[in-house]
Amino acid sequence: MNLAKSNVVLAVLAVVLAVPTTIQIFADAETFVDTGSIPTMFDGFSSDNVGLIALAMPAKEQPKPDPNQPNAQPKVAYDKIEMRKVDKGWVVHSGTLANAPIAKERVETDVFQHLRLIRADRDALVQPNATPEQLAEFGLDEAHAFVVQCRDSTGQTVVADLLVGRDASQGQAGTDAVRGVFVRKSDSTDVVLYEFDKGWRRDVAQDGWLDKVLAKLEPDKIQRLTLKNNASGPVPFTFERRDGKASWHAVNAPAGLGAVRQIEVENLVQRLRWIGVQDYRVLAQGTNLAQLGLAAPMIDLELVVKEGDRDRVIKLGVGNKLTDKNEYYLACNESAFVMTWPAGTVTQFELDMKASLFDPAAPTTTPDSPKDEKKGG
Repeated sequence: MNLAKSNVVLAVLAVVLAVPTTIQIFADAETFVDTGSIPTMFDGFSSDNVGLIALAMPAKEQPKPDPNQPNAQPKVAYDKIEMRKVDKGWVVHSGTLANAPIAKERVETDVFQHLRLIRADRDALVQPNATPEQLAEFGLDEAHAFVVQCRDSTGQTVVADLLVGRDASQGQAGTDAVRGVFVRKSDSTDVVLYEFDKGWRRDVAQDGWLDKVLAKLEPDKIQRLTLKNNASGPVPFTFERRDGKASWHAVNAPAGLGAVRQIEVENLVQRLRWIGVQDYRVLAQGTNLAQLGLAAPMIDLELVVKEGDRDRVIKLGVGNKLTDKNEYYLACNESAFVMTWPAGTVTQFELDMKASLFDPAAPTTTPDSPKDEKKGG
């Protein structure tokens, strides 16, 4: 077979093979759904318009029916958390820890991100116009649904109001299990399946929403460290970097000490690069700080951190140990709250600084006294 005939045969084969491929492409095109074309459930939603967030979960203990009104269904009781936007992020809106900081990263991942992504395809509803019994099956009745409500800064206008029901994977197993939840708008009985790649933490436990990081510091930006504790006496010890160098110098150190142990001081600084708390307790204002050991703390820490063209001063005071927990009361000049520090963290700053942060002093020697010359007779 010559070259020309070979080319003709190959061309015919290419056309024959292309026919089923083309048919498959058109078939796939008919079933393909461009998710970007499906309208979002909260069209135009923007977190910039949200000033208040309320999350609510039906409480385990619900009100008992009134025997005098057997036909009246008692209102559902909720456990809830409310958050308010401020200049620096989000805070607890009310209660004993009002104005305590909320982790803004979690607000983004567990509230806003989902409200932006939920789509409502009218042609693919799980259950349009669900009956009360059907809503209960999906966990979307008031007695079972998790509530997410966002309002504007005035609290008057609802920006988004979502009910979240049971997991779609409930009762399923294996790779075919659907990863998502059933949802609906509060003013609609249309049930929507919302699928997502990552998990969705849905809870109202206040402790899990609090931002417990007081500071994230770059150790090389810490220019000065002052520490006072009971193990080292009443006088604080101060260490600072000079002239932009990495080494540490002791400021007005007591006499009789050797050189500063650079590694030991740097280790203390490294432990303070991430200053987190165990718990928030009460507002410092109006609290008897002396009773908590914070009027004269057993440990005083002060850091001077270079941030741009300013010096940030962070002061920490450690008080008494809690009677019921292995934690100590903690105060910070950058927080309005009395907090707690784990005992393991506190222990790191209870060291004897003379023995731990300085070399032994060099021995003092004096030249031998000259021997008396033997006097002649």
